[in-house]
Amino acid sequence: MSIKSLSKGSSLDDTCVGISRVATPTNLEKDLSLWETMKIYKKATFWSFVMCCTIIMDGYDGNMVPSFYALPVFQKKFGIQLPNGDWTVEAKWQTAFLVGVPIGRITGAVGVGLLADRFGRKKVTITSLAFMVGVTFVVFFATGKEMLCAGWIISGIIWGVFNTMAPTYVSEVCPIKMRSLLAAAINLSWVAGQFISTGVVTGTSTRTDDWAYRVPLAVQWVFPAILIPTLCFAPESPWWLLRRGEIDKARNALARLADETKIDLDAHLEHMIQTDKEEDKSGTIAECFKGPDLHRTEICSMVYSIQPLSGANIINFFAFFFQLTGVPQDIIFKLTLGLTGLGFLATLLSSVPIARVGRRKIMLTGLFVLTVALFAMGILGCFTSRGTNWATAILLFVWVGTYDLSIGPGAFVIYSESSSVRLRSKTIAIASVISSTVTLVFNVAVPYMLNEAEANMRGLVGFVYGPLCILSLIWVYFRLPELKGLSYMEIDRLFEGKKVAKDGV
Repeated sequence: MSIKSLSKGSSLDDTCVGISRVATPTNLEKDLSLWETMKIYKKATFWSFVMCCTIIMDGYDGNMVPSFYALPVFQKKFGIQLPNGDWTVEAKWQTAFLVGVPIGRITGAVGVGLLADRFGRKKVTITSLAFMVGVTFVVFFATGKEMLCAGWIISGIIWGVFNTMAPTYVSEVCPIKMRSLLAAAINLSWVAGQFISTGVVTGTSTRTDDWAYRVPLAVQWVFPAILIPTLCFAPESPWWLLRRGEIDKARNALARLADETKIDLDAHLEHMIQTDKEEDKSGTIAECFKGPDLHRTEICSMVYSIQPLSGANIINFFAFFFQLTGVPQDIIFKLTLGLTGLGFLATLLSSVPIARVGRRKIMLTGLFVLTVALFAMGILGCFTSRGTNWATAILLFVWVGTYDLSIGPGAFVIYSESSSVRLRSKTIAIASVISSTVTLVFNVAVPYMLNEAEANMRGLVGFVYGPLCILSLIWVYFRLPELKGLSYMEIDRLFEGKKVAKDGV
């Protein structure tokens, strides 16, 4: 049954305003299968995935930089020589190279929203991609650590733009039925970027000249070269156009995102207008910390922060970590490529358990397995032998497979669902700032924990993240409700303390 047939014979007022929200066009999508929804909104799906490709750049660069720490050529050019004759990049510079990412995300959450509200999601994204081209010149031709650091900090700010724009655009152009799937696609985009980065660095790791790290840097130009001309043809967010009072343009944008022979565009547009009027009544950021919205802000902030708390920062240090644990240099990047490949496959498969089992159970199960793996890694770190080195490598595979099957994509699904419609942008901004602050702390701490000239903890880092996973597990058990199968209206009622019939729970 199509959405259009469901609303046929009813006036716009009857369909969108005069009845309960459960019967609005948006929620009537619940009667469609996922495949039917994808066919109707295939253009929205395509443009959402194109926008998610900007996140691939974040995953690529975020994984590439720490991978350089294990490249002998990079170590000799930008590092120092240890008493035993080995070379390493100093912990202070490892930290300096990485702080741009969380700082950029904080900047994105605080400031980019203002630019996007003024100029639109499309223009801000395309402009940021153009800036990325220029910044890549800085890091590609860098002759010193200071120049590299400056380039990567600026890059981090641009990645912060992508991290804000992609989820915003996806949530505004896709129907409810697909939002959890496309929210998980954001995590998939990160993993895809990590996989591509590892493949490129692995391919150049045997070189003995500067091109060992310059080639991976040059690959960054490929993304804007493809995305800028592609996004020029993308429709602007109909919600942004509507809020600017450009109703005709908003309708045209809707027509470019969905099959207008299968849905009633006027009914959808009227529903959007009504929703926008309700959102205009929303309050300030202070309201995110009052009543039921306090719990929703807590959930968004915590599920997003659980990612770095459970060890996500280690992902970018896999090559360096293997080097420290004694894995032979000739297979370090091959193992890292295998890990990122496993992460990509696990993320692809994650939509099945998330949709069928539910968000809460996935988070609980994932955190439990991660806790066991991390403590086992810490115990193995107390010993130094060939056997314990390989056992630690196996545990990293367990960690990656579990994380990308549960915590990684699951957090983005919950993150996009639990915030209220009227306070969504404010709640997401708060959660992004909190999570990025946690990430910043670990980006500063992890290089010192792992660096040979500092703590040199190796597998002992499991004793750092293991207890944090336990605390996260306790929080999920007591504070995270199951949101599987609920519409936004039903989620509102759930947080208001009203009984809701949970679909499939």
